[in-house]
Amino acid sequence: MRPEEIGSLNNLVEALHRNAVGRGGEGALHRKVGGRWEAVSYGELYGMVRDFAAGLGGLGVGRGERVGLIARNRVEWPVTDFAVQSLGAATVPVYPTLEPEQIAHILADCEARVVVVEDEELLGRVSSVREELPALEHVILMEGEGATPFGEVLRAGRERPLEGWEEGWRSLGREDVATIIYTSGTTGRPKGAVLTHGNILSNLEGIQDALTVHPEDVFLSFLPLSHVFERTCGQFLALAVGASVYYAESVEKVPENLREVRPTVMPSVPRLYEKMHDRVRAMVAGGSSVKRWLFGRALAAGKRRYEVMDRGGRPGVLLRAELALYDRLVFRRLREAVGGRVRFFVSGGAKLDAEVGKFFYAAGIRIMEGYGLTETSPVIACNRLEKPRFGTVGLPLSNLEVRISSEGEIQVRGPSVMRGYFRDERSTGEAFTQDGFFRTGDIGSFDEDGYLTVTDRLKSIIVLSTGKNVAPQPIESALVTAPHISQAVVVGEGRKYVSVLVVPDYAAVRKTLGVGGTDEELSGDGRVQRLIEREVEEATRGFADYERPKKVALLPRELSQEAGELTPTLKVKTRVVQRRYGGYIERLYA
Repeated sequence: MRPEEIGSLNNLVEALHRNAVGRGGEGALHRKVGGRWEAVSYGELYGMVRDFAAGLGGLGVGRGERVGLIARNRVEWPVTDFAVQSLGAATVPVYPTLEPEQIAHILADCEARVVVVEDEELLGRVSSVREELPALEHVILMEGEGATPFGEVLRAGRERPLEGWEEGWRSLGREDVATIIYTSGTTGRPKGAVLTHGNILSNLEGIQDALTVHPEDVFLSFLPLSHVFERTCGQFLALAVGASVYYAESVEKVPENLREVRPTVMPSVPRLYEKMHDRVRAMVAGGSSVKRWLFGRALAAGKRRYEVMDRGGRPGVLLRAELALYDRLVFRRLREAVGGRVRFFVSGGAKLDAEVGKFFYAAGIRIMEGYGLTETSPVIACNRLEKPRFGTVGLPLSNLEVRISSEGEIQVRGPSVMRGYFRDERSTGEAFTQDGFFRTGDIGSFDEDGYLTVTDRLKSIIVLSTGKNVAPQPIESALVTAPHISQAVVVGEGRKYVSVLVVPDYAAVRKTLGVGGTDEELSGDGRVQRLIEREVEEATRGFADYERPKKVALLPRELSQEAGELTPTLKVKTRVVQRRYGGYIERLYA
């Protein structure tokens, strides 16, 4: 579907309907059942949406209502999403990793009358705060017992079709609300960003113009659909163009699923690419001297190709011959490890280190970094296949205006920018300039070719006691590319110098130093401390002296979502980490 075809759509349900008519027998969604991938065709998906919508209508869901959705990625997710929207209601996605009180805040704030949950464990969380949800009338359960079964609602809708349903969704326009997404963020209480059908469709138009997706494309979906990045790119865009979506079994199974599914497109976050990068480097380091030499030469040749292309040139005959040889000897195996037919990966949600992007580009795996926010549906800018520029988030989408304020803030205006925050006029007013630009809260700049670089969040800037301002994100991104560093959090607000909390890659440390012991024991080992300090010094060599961490503290375990230290897109919740490891920080400055 071309951008202008998306532009002719009035709502998101219409996009699905077009493919149900034109590609009804083609696979839309795929899930693994009993060790085998099963397909749900576009025709079957549309039928499930129709039936579930009728079932929801029987429960009183209609225009202007809000329906909560708490589940991991699975077929029932888009079925619920499209069904709710087809009734003129708004889907309110909730991360399944949230605690009961966080779930209560979202469901109470949007006054959801119905909530659809995945399993008994999530049902228990909702039930534990039921007294705080006076508007909630019905809970629908995808699997398990204890609430109205999903299958029962589906069956009821099939047996009692909703009269005028198709006419109803056809009457929906771009100005109608499609979803309310509560910003996860790393600070503050979540606010509900109100996105219309037109907001999301406009974003699809801009994305399709920048990074064209085809019906033949195959997506592997593993980022949470509760996040706007995966939902817009991995659900709405994929299903609008008639592509195939495969739901990964789990984050741990992604490497295996990559080889099975052989996707052509996959949205992800930098953390995945960093881990892939580290695994390849570790394998190379453990190989023979000849293999290390060959890989080094191949990588250098690939990076030379990128530099030539970035300058607007074309590789010469000798470089092309060299690349062909190294591709056959080195890089083909690396591409096969991710399925062998990836057209491009997409990176969003946090900063991708430029060296990681160049590393995979050299191997023939293109990672297109982009940038956006929940409030902008989400994509604001992205790199293009024909000329990516690593270290930037690419060029703004063609249907958006993007500017840098006098304070250095990125501001955006256009059809994919949210209507406002749900029932929060004050926050909405503060989020926009007088001339209608949305304040992103991010610091950035344009280069001479119009490529946008995002430095950090305005609120994340560390102000030293010397008056110097330090943006922690570029430093942290550089640190996690080091062979023995898994995670890094730069600290130093109000201090004379910056320091860093580091979670070492303890498996790599054991291999390099030839030592044993638990992670906690190694975090107190002087040899590990010296190794990490050397890597911190080396990784930050290109930064100004006041930006380079002067002291390093080793944390005994990986920061995680389960412990409340990472957002669902694996960004560090800096305030949580600083509170939790306050003693470590104080000792750094003692």
